[in-house]
Amino acid sequence: MLARRPLLLALLLGCGISFIASGRLTLRLAADGALSFAFLPLSELAGFAVVYGLRRPATAFADAADRFFAGNTPWLWWLLAVIIAAIVLPPHRHGELGAPLLITFLIPTVLSVFIDVRFFRDLVGESRGRARIDVALQRLVSWPAAFAYFLGMASSSRTFFYLFVEIGDEIAAWLTKWT
Repeated sequence: MLARRPLLLALLLGCGISFIASGRLTLRLAADGALSFAFLPLSELAGFAVVYGLRRPATAFADAADRFFAGNTPWLWWLLAVIIAAIVLPPHRHGELGAPLLITFLIPTVLSVFIDVRFFRDLVGESRGRARIDVALQRLVSWPAAFAYFLGMASSSRTFFYLFVEIGDEIAAWLTKWT
């Protein structure tokens, strides 16, 4: 039960990596993508474990964690839209997805916060303010952990730093196109 939704997130991330990298689903790329990005559900679970330990709800940890990961639903739909875009666009045009992805990721971010606040209110019967504190604490643990892991792994590559220049150029080109 504990691993069901975190594994779904990792699987969808792996499939997304496969489609974005090659334009098709391959077992090797999907498995590699899922393993490479397993730090995301693991860091999210670590942040949840901190909040769970502080609140000690009556619900078993595995059940509560599974329900908490339902808050990823907006992210899963967003990732599915990214996968569809990667399928529709030829692989040589996948670079054009950068700016729209960076701009639209705010939508699942906001939606997941609302879902998680509701989750913490329902889990322990907390006030809205207390639930917001729980969501903030969960994010304060999980996001820096995921970011540090990603930067630690990615910064070992020289081309990593050029990625930021390319992302900035892509955003500027995309905004110029739409304004």
